[in-house]
Amino acid sequence: MAKKIGLVGIYFPGAYDALHENVPEGFELVDALSPETYGNLADCEYLISRLDIDPDIINHTPNVKFWQRWGAGFDHVDLKAWGERGIPIATCPGVNSGIVAELAIMLMLAGYRNLLQINRQLRAGHWPRTEYFGRSFMIKGKTVGVLGLGHIGKKVAALATAFGANVIYYDIVRQTEQEEKFGYRFVDFDTLLRESDIYTIHCPLNEETRGMIGAEQFAQMKPTAMLINTARGPIVDEAALIDALTTGKIATAGLDTYEREPLPKDHPLLTLDNVVASAHAGGNTKDNDINMVNYVYHNIVAFDRGEPLNTPGDIVNGEYLKK
Repeated sequence: MAKKIGLVGIYFPGAYDALHENVPEGFELVDALSPETYGNLADCEYLISRLDIDPDIINHTPNVKFWQRWGAGFDHVDLKAWGERGIPIATCPGVNSGIVAELAIMLMLAGYRNLLQINRQLRAGHWPRTEYFGRSFMIKGKTVGVLGLGHIGKKVAALATAFGANVIYYDIVRQTEQEEKFGYRFVDFDTLLRESDIYTIHCPLNEETRGMIGAEQFAQMKPTAMLINTARGPIVDEAALIDALTTGKIATAGLDTYEREPLPKDHPLLTLDNVVASAHAGGNTKDNDINMVNYVYHNIVAFDRGEPLNTPGDIVNGEYLKK
């Protein structure tokens, strides 16, 4: 009898189809895409989820022994509760790193070259060829400060270097190999704030990082600085960010994540000309779906066989698992 994998959450059609078309031999994929269908999970031994799901799902999964997240995020998961039940939770670190890094660079370029403003003027019948000359810049020669030199941070740093930027970084773990190989400079957090022309966030959301960029931090930044956030919205104090953008404490922001999502249409950030806003879409490209599908299924099959996962760091609740 095939072992059942429960599929939970919201998936784009391409990802949904790829998951169903590539189910490993000996397994069956069962849809439980909404709370109304969580009853389908009763016989499932494995769980795949994308985005935030109802915490009550733990009461619908009596037979689950392994939970595989789609993507790298896990900040809305009760790691302790699942760990104490003996259920490992795995993520897909690095699979989205390339496309999120590309989005971060896109936000930098759009902000520096006033792309959205120029496009709006063109659509209104204007030809603003030189109007934004005095506030357009290039990445070359700028200092890009990377908060978190993990999978995504490393790729952003490499792309920024290719544009001719100088890279500095802060991470709780110093990466001397990256420094020696690529010339990145490790600095403390305050120095990162003071020296960066472009400040880009690539750390996870946890109790230490929640609200770590607030009024005090914006006061240390250059008035010409750009803030990029493709990580998690609550890392940045949104009220302080709005104040910084409207009072000239910083110049620009490129955002893919927010304190509240979806972002309300009347949100103040959407009224500001110096904000480039995306819709938490950093990990969403059609051509990366199959990479994620392969990663997810490899981990499930490996766990079922008692073999190593893709990487040792995939399990994120190891400290809570029953011994």
